[in-house]
Amino acid sequence: MSKLTVRELKVGFRQDGQILQAVHGVSFTVEQGETVALVGESGSGKSTLARMVLGLYPPQDGMVLLDGLDIAQLDPNSLRKSVSSVLQEPSLFSGTIRENIALGRPKVDDEEMLRSARISGTDLFASRIPRGYDMRLVDRGEGLSGGQRQSIAIARALAGKPPVLVMDEPTSAMDAQTEADLIGRLKDELKGRTLIAVTHRQPLLALVDRVIIVADGKIRADGPRDEVLAQLAQGNQQTRAVEKKS
Repeated sequence: MSKLTVRELKVGFRQDGQILQAVHGVSFTVEQGETVALVGESGSGKSTLARMVLGLYPPQDGMVLLDGLDIAQLDPNSLRKSVSSVLQEPSLFSGTIRENIALGRPKVDDEEMLRSARISGTDLFASRIPRGYDMRLVDRGEGLSGGQRQSIAIARALAGKPPVLVMDEPTSAMDAQTEADLIGRLKDELKGRTLIAVTHRQPLLALVDRVIIVADGKIRADGPRDEVLAQLAQGNQQTRAVEKKS
């Protein structure tokens, strides 16, 4: 099972002596196997919301439920087996590429590690470098490109086939062709699994069936992808028309 329920989430941060409301009163449910994108401008609260879903930011009010259980009450190891993530800045550690993908998980043997590496695109460069997957990374992957670091983080998230995947701008450092190839491979990989993707990139929306628009820490629209995007385009046209008249 992998049903996620976000119930009246609220969180704020203190900056320069002031409390800033990053997310306020947000509620939605993601059913098992549903693919959803959180879309909004920078500072809208979408990345904060993703981190709350992962349990990285504790809410001031509200809760995140996984199959009806508050994730704050779940054992962290149990939560990580069910929910994997790719964040904007991939966190790589000093160790081999193989170790960075497998993370010592018994379920992730060499066959599974290689499978996830092929899907993420890591195999495209790991197969060409000295020592391949046994190449040791240092200083958070220093020497690799941003796209290569992201591909390793994606392979790590896919390995073991966790039922829920949260991806925050996972392709922001990739070129257009690399991103398109990755999306093509992910379409089959994600079938039947729950996806929450935070993105401002149009190509990634091909992976989702539903779009949630976040603005000023609140949900402004939520519905089938094509319907929400059509409403958004119409709103933008109306705004441009008003600006042109003024």
